Amino acid sequence: MDKGYTRREFLRSSMLIGGLGIASIFLAACGGAGGGAAAATAVPSGPPVTFDLSSGDSIEFSNNKLEAAAGSKITVNLTNKSANSTFNWVLAKPGKMLAVVTNASTETDANGYLKPNDANVIAHTELVKPGQKGSVTFDAPPPGEYQFFCTVPGYYTRMNGTLTIK
Repeated sequence: MDKGYTRREFLRSSMLIGGLGIASIFLAACGGAGGGAAAATAVPSGPPVTFDLSSGDSIEFSNNKLEAAAGSKITVNLTNKSANSTFNWVLAKPGKMLAVVTNASTETDANGYLKPNDANVIAHTELVKPGQKGSVTFDAPPPGEYQFFCTVPGYYTRMNGTLTIK
């Protein structure tokens, strides 16, 4: 004999079905189960940027103010126009230039005057000998101001500048 639903069972099942319907409407309005989250965390994509820098016997970079958009692929080309000095280009995390220079102070040209795997370094060229060129390509860090400099002993005080990411 079929007994049917009691009033309590009917209300309980109605609330469950109604709750699932509301959840479905909410997910649809938010773009599905995962679509909204991916769109909210997308990194902006800027155009590729190339900076052509040089340095010579004046022990200064040809440009000490650089700017790029967040999400850009950045290339730095360094031309050494010096007769006898070796240079590099190093980009540090904000406020970490002196930490990088201090860590590099015990290094030699064999390590490019950089502490291996220094966590404060974002990107760097190899040492560039007189008359040669060096290059590094990297993804732009988050928006902010970053110091770049040369870690060859004694040069960072004159060979430095700022990369601004907007």
